[in-house]
Amino acid sequence: MKYEIGDKILLLHSKEEGTVVDIINAEMVMVEVGKVSFPVYLDQIDFPYFHRFTAPKVTPPPTRIPGWDIKPEKKQETFKESKGVFLSVLPVFQVEGYEENVQVLKFHLLNETQMAYRFHFQVWLKQRLELEIRNDIDAFKHFYLSDLLFESLNDSPRLEFTFYPKENDPTLAPAYQKIWKIKPKQLFQQLNELKARRDATLSYPLFEKYPIKEKSAISDFETGKIGNLAAGANSVAAQAEPPLQPKYELDLHIEHLLTEWRGLNNVAILAIQLNEFQRYLDLAIVHHQHTMIVIHGLGRGKLKEEIHAILKQTNDVERFVNEYHPRYGYGATEIFFKH
Repeated sequence: MKYEIGDKILLLHSKEEGTVVDIINAEMVMVEVGKVSFPVYLDQIDFPYFHRFTAPKVTPPPTRIPGWDIKPEKKQETFKESKGVFLSVLPVFQVEGYEENVQVLKFHLLNETQMAYRFHFQVWLKQRLELEIRNDIDAFKHFYLSDLLFESLNDSPRLEFTFYPKENDPTLAPAYQKIWKIKPKQLFQQLNELKARRDATLSYPLFEKYPIKEKSAISDFETGKIGNLAAGANSVAAQAEPPLQPKYELDLHIEHLLTEWRGLNNVAILAIQLNEFQRYLDLAIVHHQHTMIVIHGLGRGKLKEEIHAILKQTNDVERFVNEYHPRYGYGATEIFFKH
């Protein structure tokens, strides 16, 4: 007899191992697999040792941390080419019947250079100062300036810029000024061409390179000179201003920003408030603040909507909430930064 009671066997059809518990006859034995006993023919079983040595070894796959096969990306410094400083004009269209008419012009300052500047921005209507902004703009950043109602083109609008180097450099002009006198007829033509090209903005170059220190005069540029403005050197005396300090609570009510604000229209007031907000938002990011509360009030909600739109486009903002607060009610937004 090939097998004896107590021998270990292997079921050939299922590859299960068991034990011989009884000899039935010359052709059959009783085996126990687990706790179950049953008869099998001798040709249905075999010793397990031969199978163990001849069966191919299956090695389990190594345990791998998710992302093990992703090679770390080599960080490459991207070089940004200096193109100059530009005024960007975004027309906001309103559908009236079957026509689209421009309602508002939104102005942004684009700094596509390696330098940072201080700037002084003024809007004049009918030879009267309508809006004035002093702020900084860093290298390769943009800054929202103001809105201008389209109907104001009949008031002889004039935009004045004065730029100062943010870092002291004796080789550069102490200041540089540009004046844009808007010509409605030429602007209408450019807006029609803009719609035909299906572009979003008009771009007016203010200067390509900041001028070196030399004698210069204030230069004007007209609406029709798009793309033809060179960096002529012109200067005015620059006045040093104390650096701004960040705020953890910013009140944007106009009476807290200006002493003489009565007589300003809603567009001018909104522009002043938004620029004050943008200035302290940038300061909060630079100084790695964790939070900031902006008091915008209730009103018609336009200021709050514009603030929330800016926050949604700011990468350093993690989240912001406009919930009921015991001090401000629903008139404030709390901002949380990613620092």
